[in-house]
Parts: sequence; structure tokens; C-alpha cells
Amino acid sequence: MLFIRTPYNSETHLAEASHWAQLGFTTVVQDVRGRYGSSGAFRPYDLEGADGMASIEWMTQQPWWPDAPRLVLYGASYGAHCAVETAAAAERSGFEQLIGVSVVVPALGMGETARNKDGAFYLASRHGWWAQHGDSAVSQQESRASDVLLTLPVSEIGAESDPPITSWHTVLSALRSDEERSRTVARMTIPLLAQGGTADWFAQDTVDLFSRWGGPSALALGPWDHGMRGSGRGERMSCWLDDVLERHPWTGARLYGASDGPAHHLDAWPTAVEKTTMPGGSFDADPLQPFPSCDLGADVGFLLRRSDCLVRPVPSRAGIAVGSPMVRVDTAESNRHWGAMLVVHRRDGRAEQLAQGMSLDNTVHLGPISTRIHYGEELSVIVSAHSFPRHARDLQTGEDHLHGRRTQAVRRTVRGIVVEMPA
Repeated sequence: MLFIRTPYNSETHLAEASHWAQLGFTTVVQDVRGRYGSSGAFRPYDLEGADGMASIEWMTQQPWWPDAPRLVLYGASYGAHCAVETAAAAERSGFEQLIGVSVVVPALGMGETARNKDGAFYLASRHGWWAQHGDSAVSQQESRASDVLLTLPVSEIGAESDPPITSWHTVLSALRSDEERSRTVARMTIPLLAQGGTADWFAQDTVDLFSRWGGPSALALGPWDHGMRGSGRGERMSCWLDDVLERHPWTGARLYGASDGPAHHLDAWPTAVEKTTMPGGSFDADPLQPFPSCDLGADVGFLLRRSDCLVRPVPSRAGIAVGSPMVRVDTAESNRHWGAMLVVHRRDGRAEQLAQGMSLDNTVHLGPISTRIHYGEELSVIVSAHSFPRHARDLQTGEDHLHGRRTQAVRRTVRGIVVEMPA
């Protein structure tokens, strides 16, 4: 049996549930508390483990339960959060009929969706999600105020939105819980399938969940965004489910789009690194004209010509490049935010963005990459002060970037840049 919990209307999963039923998997789909067909108040990312476990206990009391006594938790985005939290609750309660967890583009928690691993606030995506889903029993249209993300302080964006986001303050104060989650998922003994895309906001969280899971874990990662269109995720999950039922689920990472064949296989996510030190320089940064963010995979050649950044070549070799790069900015300046972008100069003339990151200090963890570097292609790193509107701006006045009102244009000086690439 598959169990899906969602805040996005259970009725939208009916076709998918019918598909799984045709393949022999009974599927139960439930609206989370306070959304669509479920009563109560919606409190995003709160109590989903307890609610999920209560639903499982109810299912085990139904007359049809003995016909499908083995359970797999399944969810995408927020639904993946529900699945992971319910699995943790099941593990704590000793529920032995849970045999697997399958997640897609997991949005793992309030803090994990609000901030990246370096503390930078996900401005555009959080405003979009909360304006549509966060404060009501049914999803709304996107905010009609197109320039609302320019509002200062950022803490007032909720009030300026149309309609207002009444719980915006809870988003701003949310913190990540990576260490706690790592300890929790390390205790899991059941199989995991995690599927995601390198163009997804939460790609690194997908990789980390796979890497830290205690039981047999599998990762499928390709050049997809949060929608996972064209990824073949359903067929891949079907094969994984058959393997789980046969008690020999596949493990390791399958990387799509990086090799000429169907997938490149790795036992684990790469951790070895090669360090390259490059010269620094200076540039002017203005929060009122911030360095822009772009979709991953986009042609960012126009950014290379901007004066508010540093562009440096990164030594590279032809072949498959997989891993999570990191950039360290050597600077005497304190309390500055730094952004970094990894770019590959393709043979067709495109400057393709491979990964990006934003940090509240001088160490920037870029998102995971899985690509092929062909002969004649080169890599560059772009170091900047902003990545707007993907992330909230560094105001450069010393004020908190979410509560400050004043901005200041400043000259940024970098003594050197260190890029760590997977070997």
C-alpha cells in the first residue's frame, strides 16, 4: 500500500492513485490538517509526523487493511516532508509494517525551505509559496504585486502582499534543523528512494537525505527542476517498489544527463575535492541594483559582462563532473554576504549556469552538479554580493538583511578565491 499526504488537494492525486492501483498498489491519499477536505487549522511543517502516524493507526483498524498490510510512504515537495516525518514517528512507535519511503524534490521543513545551508533566505520561492498556500485552507493565486520583493524591510513583505501573508513572520524566524534530522534519519533501517533535480531549489537536501539515511538508500538525480517534468520518476519508482517487495532494493546514486548512456552510477555522493586558488579583485555592489539570480541551466553570458562581480577561470578536465562545489572568499571585510555561481562555457557558445549559492559569510556551498564537460569546454566562477530575487539582499549597512531599511553601495575587495571541486 502507498500512503500520500498532501497540502495541494488530494483530488489532484486521483489519476496517479488509479495508476498505482492498476499496478497492484492500493493507494491512500489524504489532505493534511486544515487543507481542502481535512478539518482543523493548517500549520505548515508542524505535526505532520504525529498526524501521519495517527492516520496509519486508523488504517490498520480498517477491514481492508489485512489485504495490504505492508506500507510505503510517498510524497513530493511538502508531501515528502510528510513522508519523512511520518517515517520517523513510525520508527519511534515500533510500527513494523512500514517497508519503504519514496520522496521527490523533498521540502524537508520550515527552516529548510526558508534558508539554504549557509543561512541565506530564499526570498522569491518563500514569498511565492506562502502567498499561494500558507495561510488558507485552499491554494490562492500568486500575489498580484509584482514589485513586492523590492520592499524593505523584508519583514514587511507579508503585509504588502496582495493578499497579505499573515504568517510571514514565522517564515522569517524559521531555522534549519540539519543535525537533528541527520540523527533521526540515520536510525532508519527501511529503504529510501530520493529523486530530485540539479535545477531544483532543494537539490542539496535531496542528496543529503540520501547520504545520511541509515537503511538502504537510492538517489536518482538529473537535470530537472522542482516540477520534475520528463524525469520518468513514476517508472523508476515502480521498479524500486518491485525491488523493495522482493527485499533487494537498489542502492547508490543514478545520475541522469551526465553520461551518454541512460545513467551514471555511483555508490555514494562524492566528497573528494580539488582546491584551486585564484586572484581576487574589487567591484562595486549596490543593493538597489543587485546582481541578479537566474534559473539553473540558463545561459548567463550576459552576467559575465557585469561590473558588480568577479569572474575567474576554474581549471577543468573533460569528463563527468559530479559533486557539491564550494567557494571560499578571502577578504578582510566582515559581516558581508557573498554569492557564487559556477558556469560552464559550452561549445555552442552558451555560458550555462551549473550551480549557485549565497552565504551570510565568506564560505559559499554551491548546489550539486551532475554534468559532462566536453573537450574544449571550460569552467568559470562568478563571485558577487547578491543573488536577487532568489535570495534576500545584503543591505551593506550592517543592519539585519530581513529587518533593515537602509541600503548602501560599497566597494567590495577580495584578496583571493578558493574553489573546491569534486575530484
